[in-house]
Amino acid sequence: MARKLVLLTYDIKPGTDLKEYEQYTREVDYGKFRQNDRILDYANFVIKRNVRGEEWFKHFDLMFVDDLDAFHADGKLHFGDPVILEHAANWRDKWSRDEATGWRGKVNISYADEI
Repeated sequence: MARKLVLLTYDIKPGTDLKEYEQYTREVDYGKFRQNDRILDYANFVIKRNVRGEEWFKHFDLMFVDDLDAFHADGKLHFGDPVILEHAANWRDKWSRDEATGWRGKVNISYADEI
């Protein structure tokens, strides 16, 4: 059976301490997503070097799920999981907004089927 992938692409707030963000990812983020049985695998990545061309984002998450339609059922992402939805709101407040400068990051979400 072909795997189902949710690809999240994003940038974090300029000036963020990457070591702090990496620690948060390992200690908080992974646990929140991986507690949901419908998320089969979840990992975060940061682009360290562009070799040819450049993406608009530096960070991306690969999330393999059991069902893409159910992932966004009833207009709610993450299977409507309240643990993940609360975590995502907290993540946006901490890492994707800078009130001092007005910077707001964008997060793109794409669904893919394995060939």
